[in-house]
Amino acid sequence: MAVGVSVSQPPVTLINTANAISQKYFRPVLIDGWAKPSPTWWRLSRLGIKLDGHSAIVVPVSTAEETTGGAYWGANLLDTAVTDLMQPAEWQWKHYYQSIVIPYTDVLFNGGTGQVLDIVKVKEETAMASLLQKLSRAVYHAAPQNTTIDLDDLVAAIVTMTNTYAGIDRQIGANSFWISGGGAGPTTLGANLSLAAMQTEYGKVTFGNEEPDTILTTQAGFNAFHNLLIGNIRYTRDEETTRMGFKRHLVFNNAVMLHDQFVPAQQMYFLNTKYICVYFLDRDYFTIDPFIKPSNQRVLVSGIFVTMNILVKNPRMQSAIISISNA
Repeated sequence: MAVGVSVSQPPVTLINTANAISQKYFRPVLIDGWAKPSPTWWRLSRLGIKLDGHSAIVVPVSTAEETTGGAYWGANLLDTAVTDLMQPAEWQWKHYYQSIVIPYTDVLFNGGTGQVLDIVKVKEETAMASLLQKLSRAVYHAAPQNTTIDLDDLVAAIVTMTNTYAGIDRQIGANSFWISGGGAGPTTLGANLSLAAMQTEYGKVTFGNEEPDTILTTQAGFNAFHNLLIGNIRYTRDEETTRMGFKRHLVFNNAVMLHDQFVPAQQMYFLNTKYICVYFLDRDYFTIDPFIKPSNQRVLVSGIFVTMNILVKNPRMQSAIISISNA
């Protein structure tokens, strides 16, 4: 079958004549054949993004309970020792870009009555989708967006327990207040997914009325969970998630479960998104530069730029199950 402006035989019989005097009908629609939507982005930003304009983002962290105080009687001496229980967590801004490059001669050919879609608009839309793909990969430290200058990802915040996160050391045995899973870290399952394993992990990060509101996993993990529910006929839906277009989801306890193609294999995340914020620098929020032309090339060059980071402001309220055999 011919691709482009050449007609096909069949159905055309007079192939040369048709190529000389006929043209194909182009629909003015740009079809997306490669981008992968990320439900993670919606869940992390649905409570609102944060715009800020300083050189870094610092959040004060209360690290422990005050040890002074308690029961007393009569003239007992009261403990008035001074305790220093605050520590700053600091996140640095991360910069991302997406180039838009168009040969000027192609712009010329795209003009006039032969134009189906504007080449500049097509390139801009493709560039924006490409940038979102890069950010979606960076959230889960997926190559090639897994360098030291990429954003502070969920893997570093929730799964890795031998690192320094937001400037606070959490090597094994240090600063348990800054470790996921309620201070216990993620669970390495090494077996097929089970409701019991999910319930245990869910309970690790449930504190009174604070509990996970989002569970994210792979398509295989979603399928494994779905298969566990078939015998119990538990097909629950979340109205907010449905309204936003994510009709294919399930609910575990009070958390919405979604599958995201960017989640690393064999992993399942339990998130309390109240404590996860997407911060953008207000002066560089998806900025599009004007097109410029180099002096030695007839090429139009622009770019989309964004400065941002993702803050997991309370890692102990998040957790994950890793090494799930059927996920």
